[in-house]
Amino acid sequence: MIADVEDGRELFPISVVSEATGVPTVTLRAWERRYGFLRPHRTPKGHRLFSVEDIGLIRRVTALLDAGMPVSRVSDLLKLEKQGAELPAGGDHWQALRTQMTDAINDFDEARLDSLYNQALATFPITQVTEHLILPLLRAVGDAWEQGTRGVAEEHFFSLYIRNKLGSRWHHGAPVLSGRRLVAACLPGDRHEYGLLLFALVARARGLDLVLLGGDMPLTELTKVVARTRAAAVVLSCTISPGWQVVERDLRKLCDSLEVPVFVGGAGIHGVEQALESAGAHPVGGEMVAGVEEVYSQLHGEPRS
Repeated sequence: MIADVEDGRELFPISVVSEATGVPTVTLRAWERRYGFLRPHRTPKGHRLFSVEDIGLIRRVTALLDAGMPVSRVSDLLKLEKQGAELPAGGDHWQALRTQMTDAINDFDEARLDSLYNQALATFPITQVTEHLILPLLRAVGDAWEQGTRGVAEEHFFSLYIRNKLGSRWHHGAPVLSGRRLVAACLPGDRHEYGLLLFALVARARGLDLVLLGGDMPLTELTKVVARTRAAAVVLSCTISPGWQVVERDLRKLCDSLEVPVFVGGAGIHGVEQALESAGAHPVGGEMVAGVEEVYSQLHGEPRS
């Protein structure tokens, strides 16, 4: 979908730009409305159209946010860049947001937690919210419970909250129909679905299509799912260390039965990477965004940076 304007430049609708950049349409609208550093063209009916230059600007904004710049300062920073001035160092916006959300978790204040989470999603791409906010919070809450500085109630409260929010976002988000298709599930015995859902959201923002099967999935079922969906790969979430039987029997049998790659990622693969490789799988580490990029690169034949 491309439209021409009078000067001959190609313009792209917001859905295409969102898929190309990984920035949700709601975030692009917020960047235009609240901060003014995006000024798309408008059709006579009011639909937004973005130029190639706009897409480059969106990617630059994403890079600035990734570097820790508060979104409220991006417009000024872009002006400084145009003038060739040196950019000032950014503050840790993410740390401030994590602290506020931690306070809400400790107070079991779902309304405040929801407000902060929605504020982040309306301002930043899902990849950044995942990498800089949700995953660090999940780790921090889990570590505090293990160390005895926070009770199990706080951990359950936040885990259930995130599970429900991610599930709702997944089911109400616009599906991608044109990307390479993945079958995604948790390993047998692993019922922690939030890692799988986070992967799915980041992967969909990257342009991949997913068949999502959920937690504690028997691997013997996946061969027929891959065949029926013509999937290009299988991705397995591993938040807890898998047992010997899962790796040596179930995973090995799955890899031997498929002609497509099987990727395994998550915190639980630490220390068992060699066993996973021996079974025929591809470990992709425990970092969510990096894992999605590795899967994407391998499926598209791109070298990893």
